[in-house]
Amino acid sequence: MILYIHGFRSTENSAKAVQLKAYYKKEITIASFSYVPDQAIAALEQIIEKHEIHGLIASSLGGFYATYLSEKYDIKTVLINPSTRPYETLERYLGENETHDGVLFDWKRIYLEQLKQFAITKPRAKNYEVFLKAGDEILDCRVAAGYYRGAQIFIDEGGTHRFDDFEQHLEKVDQFFGLSHVKL
Repeated sequence: MILYIHGFRSTENSAKAVQLKAYYKKEITIASFSYVPDQAIAALEQIIEKHEIHGLIASSLGGFYATYLSEKYDIKTVLINPSTRPYETLERYLGENETHDGVLFDWKRIYLEQLKQFAITKPRAKNYEVFLKAGDEILDCRVAAGYYRGAQIFIDEGGTHRFDDFEQHLEKVDQFFGLSHVKL
């Protein structure tokens, strides 16, 4: 079973989540979790401990969470434009925010402090496959490329933080996870 972890201001109903669910069908669990970091990690740990999760796919802030979980549980992880220092990059979002499907929430400074406790100094490169867009307008892809140095890293020119054409890379993801995905 694969677990998908969405990013900041996203939900389990995001375009990428829907795309992955359509591709992996019953082989994937789409996580639903709180925007509060401590609660998010607790919910994700429960999913991992309850199900037989053999792989993580995560984007943006979800990539930061997935890195922590990958190191804790030694799980292969695919990252899409991952955040490596959200306790810094998410400071600009302090205050009221809205998810892509219209749910309002208040992002507080204490959440930035909570994120720091989940920071990993040096991830084990063998566990990661990282997909980056050079045109990411939110996160500098060079930061993630340096942080995950030694991992399988793919950098596409152009694009955006949303990584809208990620489905073109799903065969690479299958190979990384050791899956033989049958397309219908």
